[in-house]
Amino acid sequence: MKLKLLFIAIIAFTVLFSCNLKHENEQGYADMQVTYATPQVRDESGSAFKENVTSNNSVSEEDKPESFLIKNNLPVDKKKIIRDGSISIKSNNIFSSKKSIDDLIRKLNAYYETEELQNNEQIIAYNLKIRIPAVNFEKLISAIETGQDEISNKSIQARDVTEEYVDIISRLSNKRQYLKRYKELLAKAGSVKEILSIEENIRTLEEEIESKEGHLKFLNDQISYSTLLINLYAKREFVYKPLPKDKFSENVKKSLSNGWSSVVNFVLWLISTWPFIILILILLFIGKWVLKKNKKMN
Repeated sequence: MKLKLLFIAIIAFTVLFSCNLKHENEQGYADMQVTYATPQVRDESGSAFKENVTSNNSVSEEDKPESFLIKNNLPVDKKKIIRDGSISIKSNNIFSSKKSIDDLIRKLNAYYETEELQNNEQIIAYNLKIRIPAVNFEKLISAIETGQDEISNKSIQARDVTEEYVDIISRLSNKRQYLKRYKELLAKAGSVKEILSIEENIRTLEEEIESKEGHLKFLNDQISYSTLLINLYAKREFVYKPLPKDKFSENVKKSLSNGWSSVVNFVLWLISTWPFIILILILLFIGKWVLKKNKKMN
């Protein structure tokens, strides 16, 4: 009976030991998977330190979109609208009209990005590209429309880029957070391989952040300053101008020159056709000889 109880105890101990070993193997395999997915570095005390860059989604006050806008002097309005347009103006006094536009530009804190002048016998025109603060865009349009000149064409556009703007800010905030976490990992990296891998990720993130910041500043410039293309023109009246006549002596010179040119051209033509001339002469000689022979026979 004692042997039977001892045998049962040994079997139970073996089963419990096997289950415990299986549990430890599964746990070790899970740890190996986590270690493979996440870079492992060691802190100063030598203990293992694991950190997943994407595991923490909290954003500090410094990396919030609003803080980024304020830091870079960007507007924090809800709607981000890009306004631009073009106007064609027919003027009776183009120089007076141009002076009026110059005065408006100074008054509304705008500036000419490009200014071109076209002046010919049919038309005189200014092609102007104006950058103006968005808050003054409507004022400039209104001042031009209420002027004395005739508006021959007008086109105004408004593009809502709010979604694109917010998306860039959100991506910038996330990338800055990831960059911060990678720098923390870099400080705790324990091998050259880990350092090189993390530095490559940091370099990629910094390039992406720089690109996004450039795009954001471009959008902000387009939002803050509107663009207006102005074609200011005035048609010139048609004035008949008779062609000047040459003097008699000039006509004589031209006639002599033309005559000599004709002689030269004729000589050159003869030279270029000499084979045909020789052939014609031979045919004439043969024809004349045949006629003489026929006369003698008759």
